[in-house]
Amino acid sequence: MNVLYINGPVQNGPFTLAERPGKAAGIRAAEALNTLLDAEPAPHLWNTATLAGDLRHRDAPDRDTVGRQEREKHAIAAKYAPGAAPAGGVLTDAAPVVTALALEMTERLLQDGVLAVAPVAVHLCTRCGHMAGAVAHACRACGHQGSRPQTRQLLVWDRPPPHQCSHVMTSTPTGPGHQDICCPSLRTSRSG
Repeated sequence: MNVLYINGPVQNGPFTLAERPGKAAGIRAAEALNTLLDAEPAPHLWNTATLAGDLRHRDAPDRDTVGRQEREKHAIAAKYAPGAAPAGGVLTDAAPVVTALALEMTERLLQDGVLAVAPVAVHLCTRCGHMAGAVAHACRACGHQGSRPQTRQLLVWDRPPPHQCSHVMTSTPTGPGHQDICCPSLRTSRSG
């Protein structure tokens, strides 16, 4: 049996089911739909390894007495209030089972050539060294305005260029090197 999963458009930001539904509402809906399918409860997965979470913890007045993981645990629990915790439990991206799965998936995608480690031109903050991205802007870690260009070896996934045609894509198998061709005119001209 296939299990249905729904994810809301908002990630692990400040929202609640009552005022600002987002990912929490999506995973609650998935849980209800999975129940209709007689599927076992699945754990809800929350991403916590984020710069925003690091900054929230760094700026918290109780950062010396409340650890980063404990802070995330409380923040996630608050997202479900006033309802009950999910029947399947909660996992974060720091959980050993999740990190093992992510490593396995990354290794497979590297072996298949979907992911690669390649040199990428980026900008680094001149104050703290945080990677600012492909274009120069204020550092999200320390707020400093200065950055310097540098080339770094990064894990990348090269997406194909966006499809420019309004026709529906169709596949024309022509042997080992078949291509997806969208336009009927291209299909006839290429087929001979």
